[in-house]
Amino acid sequence: MTAFTFPVVTIRPALPRDKADVAEFTKFIWDGHDYVGEAFPEWLADPRGILLAAEYAGRCVGCAKVTRIAPGQWWLEGFRVDPQFQGWKIGSRLDAACNAWWDAHGDGTLRLLTSSRRVKVHHLSEERGFRKLGEALYLEAEPLDEPSDAFAAMKPEEADEAAAFCLRVAPGRLMGVGWKFAAPNPVSLREAAEARLAFWWRGRTGFLSAWADDDERGDRLTVGLEACAGGSRVELLRDFRRLASARGMVAAGWMSQADEESSRALEEAGYKRDWDDSGFLYERGRPAMTGGAAGL
Repeated sequence: MTAFTFPVVTIRPALPRDKADVAEFTKFIWDGHDYVGEAFPEWLADPRGILLAAEYAGRCVGCAKVTRIAPGQWWLEGFRVDPQFQGWKIGSRLDAACNAWWDAHGDGTLRLLTSSRRVKVHHLSEERGFRKLGEALYLEAEPLDEPSDAFAAMKPEEADEAAAFCLRVAPGRLMGVGWKFAAPNPVSLREAAEARLAFWWRGRTGFLSAWADDDERGDRLTVGLEACAGGSRVELLRDFRRLASARGMVAAGWMSQADEESSRALEEAGYKRDWDDSGFLYERGRPAMTGGAAGL
């Protein structure tokens, strides 16, 4: 009797040939604004994390990425599954493989951001040992077309000093690095300074980092982390609106963990919520190892 075999889903490291499949099945996600297809070639070339693919019948039908932001700072991102294969638990398998790889090869802390509406992801993350850090909101304000000399560019060689300042003045706060978050650290702050996106504020009574991206309106500048040792947080946030205008941006944004104090300051400084929902931030460390760790 002839034995027939059927294709099965296989989780493996991504390959260059997967780019076309990923670009195809992500092109309608987020109303055509999904970044994963564009980021995929760069992720393939990243030597410090891992990019995983789910393969079915010779096609890539899902992907996920573990990214090292800085020493001891890791990020889970890029989870995508071809809409034709929703319900196959491919996302859960990719998530399990990413976490297993990080347990074997990572260090420090692993974090992720997911929509407040994705309850299944919340439960899955908690089952894997993640703890919820808080709720991340995105707020936005129009740039202020007014002169200001409140900010002085931070020099790359001042990264250690800036990291110590942020950890002392804003303990427990995370720094936005694009659509990722990390604890303030010299590596990320040096990179921000080299991109001209890290600043001392009003005679070093405060500090601010930022990151830039774009949407259909044009370029926007978003606060990565702000810390005030003296002066008003409201005034720092208003000065950021002036900085955004001087840089030719269409919007000044703020995305981070929200609390009562930051919400009051942002409202007074003229920022308003721009998302209908919010994001949940999760993190975990490596579990205690009692034996060998298995990786991919």
